[in-house]
Amino acid sequence: MRRTLLKLPLLALALRVAGAHAQTGTLNFGVISTSSVAETRAGWEPFFAAMRQATGLDVRGVYPATYEEAVDAIVASVLHLAWVSNKAALDCIERANVEVFAQMVDAAGSQGYRALIVTRRDSPLQSLEQLLGKARSWRFAMGEPSSTSGSVMPAYALFVPRGLKPEEHFLSLRRGTHAQALEAVLSGAVHAATYNTEELTRLRAQAPQRHAQLRVLWESALIPKDPLLWRRDLPLSVRRRIADFVFGIGKTSAERTMLDRMFGLAGFQRSTNQQLKFVLDIEDFKQRSEVLLDTTMPEAQKAERLADLRERYARLSRAVLMPLDSAR
Repeated sequence: MRRTLLKLPLLALALRVAGAHAQTGTLNFGVISTSSVAETRAGWEPFFAAMRQATGLDVRGVYPATYEEAVDAIVASVLHLAWVSNKAALDCIERANVEVFAQMVDAAGSQGYRALIVTRRDSPLQSLEQLLGKARSWRFAMGEPSSTSGSVMPAYALFVPRGLKPEEHFLSLRRGTHAQALEAVLSGAVHAATYNTEELTRLRAQAPQRHAQLRVLWESALIPKDPLLWRRDLPLSVRRRIADFVFGIGKTSAERTMLDRMFGLAGFQRSTNQQLKFVLDIEDFKQRSEVLLDTTMPEAQKAERLADLRERYARLSRAVLMPLDSAR
C-alpha cells in the first residue's frame, strides 16, 4: 500500500494546524510571509475574524514560513485557501485541485508591481552593468524559487538572456524572504538583492530612514498582483459565501483601515487562472533557454527535455485558460 510521506517542515505545519484547529469544518487559509510570520499574522488576523463573522464559516489563518511550505501544504490539502505569489500559484495548479478566484488591489488602485534589484546608497556597486559584469565580484541575495519578483522575473529578464547562473556568477548567493534580502543589503552582508516595489513602498512609509539608505539598480516590467486560491472541491455554497465577503470588503472606513494594514491593500477583484499566463510564459522561456544554452547537455537529452517542456506548457496553458465557474 502506498503511503505519502510529508516533508518535515510540512509535517510540522500540518501538526500545528491540526492542533490549533481540530474542529470539524475548519477552513485553513494560508498566507505567505514576505516579511515575518508575526507581522503577517498581525495584519491578517482581523480580516479572518471579519470573514468568520460575515460568512459563518470557521476560517482560520495559517502562516507558512516559506513559499515551498505553502505550496506543499496546498498540495497536501492542509490548506483550503491561500494567498501566494503568481509563480507559487502556478506550481499549485500544476500539482493540486485549486484555482485562482481573486486578485489583490492596492490602495493606489494598481493591479501590478515590479521586481527590483537594490543596493545600499553608499555601496561601491553603482550600476546593473557592474553587478552582472565580472563574475565572482559581488555578494547577492534573492528570493525563493517560487517568488515571482524575487526569483522568476530577475531570471527571465536579466540572468537567462545573459547566460548567467546566479549560483555561479556571484561571489556568494543567499535565498530567503524579501525582508531577509533587505536586511542582508542594509547590514552589508550582501552588495545587492532582489526586492519589489510593494515592499519598497511599505518600507518608505514605515521606516523612511532605512528606505533612504537604498538605491535601485534595476526595475522590471509590470507583474500582475498576487492571487488568492481556493480548492475547487470546496462546496459551491461555501465558495459563494467566501466570494461575497472577499469582493464586498472595503466599503466602510473600518474595513479600509483593516485592508490597509494588510500591507496596503484596498480590496480584491475577481480573477481567474488566466492571470498566471504571464508567469507561465516567462518561466517557460527561462526553462527552455537554460536547456538551449547548456553546453554540457548532449543534443539527444536536450531534445527530450525540450519536448517535456513543450508538453508541460501545453498542459498548463489549458489549465490557465480554464473557463469561469458560477462561484465567482
